[in-house]
Amino acid sequence: MSIKTRADITQTTKELVLEVLPGISSVELLPDSDILNLGLDSINAMNLLSKLQKTFAIELSAEDITFENFQNLNGLVNLVEKKRSQSG
Repeated sequence: MSIKTRADITQTTKELVLEVLPGISSVELLPDSDILNLGLDSINAMNLLSKLQKTFAIELSAEDITFENFQNLNGLVNLVEKKRSQSG
């Protein structure tokens, strides 16, 4: 599957978040749900960061790991879109 649209990026990112937070249901994970409050910790965040880089073929740096970027699904999707536009 080719990941092209924001909807594709959102769906794929949601699936990745659900992989690193297996106790969360897709119903609980809304675009503006606070994933830190849903259980994202530093270990999960590093795992998620790795999955985002592999899945979307992007490079993320320490500067990208911010509260704004990792607070919710919207922040993650915005980060992925920004990095994809910079690399291609």
